Amino acid sequence: MSEPHLPERVVTLLVSSDYARLVGRTMSERYDYIVDIASLHTRDELLRGLELDRIVVRQVEKWLGFHGRRLRRPTESIDIVMCGLEFRKRRIRRSRVGARRRRLDPMAGPKTESKPGSKEPG
Repeated sequence: MSEPHLPERVVTLLVSSDYARLVGRTMSERYDYIVDIASLHTRDELLRGLELDRIVVRQVEKWLGFHGRRLRRPTESIDIVMCGLEFRKRRIRRSRVGARRRRLDPMAGPKTESKPGSKEPG
């Protein structure tokens, strides 16, 4: 079975949606997390908000299913759904690794910047 794909028009609508702005600032980030962005939408939002027809919405559902995801249910909170998304997990992992490195180096003190034009006594 071949991998289902989304029409270019649908991808463009998804990466330009309000939810896409929550996931990534740049278009590159949004394309990287297109599965997350699509899964934030409800069926009704795709039909009415993005003005897709039922056949295209069914394509989105099949595509998400191929990636092990689904559309958000109308009763699900957007906040709860966002907490479990891959883009959030990656950002959290990256911030934890950086924090762990800083804690492991006992000699690393807080960074202080000297003011331009000031000279050290000596």
